[in-house]
Amino acid sequence: MAEKKIPFLLDRSDKRTLVRQIVEGFREAIVGGYYVTGDVLPSIRELAPMLGVSEIVTKAAVKQLGEDGFVVSRPRLGTVVRNRTERQWRGHVVLVQQHSDSNYLQAVLAENLREMLIDAGWRFSQVNVKRGKRGRYDFSPLDAVLSRSADLAIVVYEWPEAFRYLAKKCVQFAAFAGVEKPPKGAVGLTRIDYNMAVPGFAAECVRLGVKKVVEIYFSDRMSHTASAFDGTDIVVERMHAPGDLSHGVLEGVRRAGFDVFSRLVAENRLERDAVYFIADDYLATGALMALACSGLRAPEDVRLAVWSNVGISNVYSRELSRMEMNPAEAGRHVAAAALEYLKTGAYPSCTIGPKWISGETM
Repeated sequence: MAEKKIPFLLDRSDKRTLVRQIVEGFREAIVGGYYVTGDVLPSIRELAPMLGVSEIVTKAAVKQLGEDGFVVSRPRLGTVVRNRTERQWRGHVVLVQQHSDSNYLQAVLAENLREMLIDAGWRFSQVNVKRGKRGRYDFSPLDAVLSRSADLAIVVYEWPEAFRYLAKKCVQFAAFAGVEKPPKGAVGLTRIDYNMAVPGFAAECVRLGVKKVVEIYFSDRMSHTASAFDGTDIVVERMHAPGDLSHGVLEGVRRAGFDVFSRLVAENRLERDAVYFIADDYLATGALMALACSGLRAPEDVRLAVWSNVGISNVYSRELSRMEMNPAEAGRHVAAAALEYLKTGAYPSCTIGPKWISGETM
């Protein structure tokens, strides 16, 4: 489609400023139907010679048109005329997650992001990316969403394939992940420190005279407690709980917790002077089921600490000693960082993680 001519002229003798004349000229053209929803206006650089003014003037005018709700800036497109009969979004933010079983932390994170971004006037989309038959991720659903343009994508967890994909597409993205620094190409990082509650756990173990910590884990990215006990007499043993994921990840992790703890009970390997730290909430669900089936109790027969999430904590007759993550708080932190970036162009760094809660099971 040929570019439309500017339907107005500037009058240097007019008492209105040049910026005001440009704003009102475009406003009348949009309201009158000369420009319709989806039309792309000339760029700031193109407008300056077309109107015989400086880029400072055209930039100020386009900014005012955006603030008045007539246009919106779209990456890779330019200044686009808005549909004024519908809700006027300031832009578009996309949350990118790996497709898997429902994950409570991800679900609550997404809900808080959606609420805060929509309240602030930003359209929100959520994309779950699956692995294809050859083990490669199928990013076509993400492509479909990005075709509508996105001001920012937020990638959940440590996911190099998604980081590289978005960087290659020249999409601005931030990460919510347990990495030390922002991935290559990212505008920022909200860092998950899985070990944030470890010092509190270690101090509790020392205070209670614990001789050994047995850390039962499914994913290696979760808490590592060993270094916190340097300089103490407490021994740390890590025990992997492998799972069959053919019937779903979460069911597989629960079953892994049940199996490993049942085996410890059957083989009479539970040590009274040890604390068993179960480094995943779903893994802990299975372990607590095995404990109930065995007739054993914590802390009378075995000393326990678990990983937990606010809002979906494991239920036990005693308050569980735990490293507790708050997914809603995480979502609010990510949303606040995203909104700051969308406003200023700077993504504030932030580190979040679990808190140590001294319960009754150690």
